[in-house]
Amino acid sequence: MKTVLPERTVERLSLYRRILLNYQYLDHAYIFSHNLARFLKTNAATVRRDLMLIGVEGNLHKGYVISELVEKINEAIDPDRTEKVAFIGIGEFGRAVYEYFNQNDARLQVAATFRFGSQTSNQIEDIPCYNMVNLPTVINKSGIKICVVAVTLDYVKEISTILAHSGVLGILNFSSALLQLPPHIYVENYDMITKLEKIAYFMNKAGNISNQ
Repeated sequence: MKTVLPERTVERLSLYRRILLNYQYLDHAYIFSHNLARFLKTNAATVRRDLMLIGVEGNLHKGYVISELVEKINEAIDPDRTEKVAFIGIGEFGRAVYEYFNQNDARLQVAATFRFGSQTSNQIEDIPCYNMVNLPTVINKSGIKICVVAVTLDYVKEISTILAHSGVLGILNFSSALLQLPPHIYVENYDMITKLEKIAYFMNKAGNISNQ
């Protein structure tokens, strides 16, 4: 059984891996903790602590072997089997995520997308796009356990309830609603409004400083 890691550590390990995948095929590829820290705007001590939690220690003079580090992160955070993911109400964003998983042999597989009505203009290649009325049937039949939800407030609570009754165990919620679901369902709320306001704040702060 894998050790249960802190939530923020899991997030950072995923980010480390995306960075490392760009360099894994270089000959004798090594990386130092302060290099990873710079990419993530954190500190080297945090990086070393995260990596120690998954049993990785670097070389004082060379740093970490990138290929070995990627393998250790895979072992630590990837599910034991491939998990199917569905995108509900997401167009081009779903396409971008699908391309990442498809190119990197990940243990997450985008299995379906759902739309209101018959619109399929943003359908992802090779991924079936269903009308929202087919949601519970497709989720059950396909064995989908993870869903990404980006619909309006008028629909998100109803859809999340349907997902809960259809066997979904994890939801990434892109709406501004705080979902009330049974405790066995893991919900990650991604508040895009807060993220945009944060970007605007620091963007303007940086602009004000540069103009002084």
